[in-house]
Amino acid sequence: VPPWALVAIAVVAGLLILCCCFCICKKCCCKKKKKNKKEKGMKNAINMKDVKDMDNDKEDLETGLTEGDEKEEEKEEEKLGKLQFSIDYDFQNNQLTVGVIQAAELPALDMGGTSDPYVKLFLMPDKKKKYETKVHRKTLNPVFNESFVFKVPYSELGGKTLVMAVYDFDRFSKHDIIGEVKVPMNTIDLGHVIEEWRDLVSAEKEE
Repeated sequence: VPPWALVAIAVVAGLLILCCCFCICKKCCCKKKKKNKKEKGMKNAINMKDVKDMDNDKEDLETGLTEGDEKEEEKEEEKLGKLQFSIDYDFQNNQLTVGVIQAAELPALDMGGTSDPYVKLFLMPDKKKKYETKVHRKTLNPVFNESFVFKVPYSELGGKTLVMAVYDFDRFSKHDIIGEVKVPMNTIDLGHVIEEWRDLVSAEKEE
């Protein structure tokens, strides 16, 4: 074999090896670029998902706050008025005297923007003896100044609750209850006369 032929074969072989190395390097670079591009795309997608979740959480929080504010406003708007009363106990005669003094800021339940209030009072749980005040026509701030006596031994008084319910009188239908005040007798000091105002709270309609 002539020497020039050997040189030619060596040159051709070197070129083939260089071409193969170049192709391998090019493929590796392309795969790396594709991988980086894919990872970048996934990262962007995850970031967008996080942003979307944060927006949804924010909307839910704002919705929750709005609903809570609306409920609180409704609760504040539900004002039933207040009742002034007195309680006095005669230990010698075992008599509980309840004075219904007046009511104020009652809601208007009649068509003319007024009410015809009266107060029904009794001792729970027996409800055997019930009293009622006189009906005051077309007023939201009635002054009753009426007293009622319950004959109750002091030993039994601690287990009873005084209920004073304010009603709106209606001549042609069932009377509407406006609200009530409940006073558990074991929560007050009967050693002296009690006189105070209390807010009316909603109550179930009584037959």
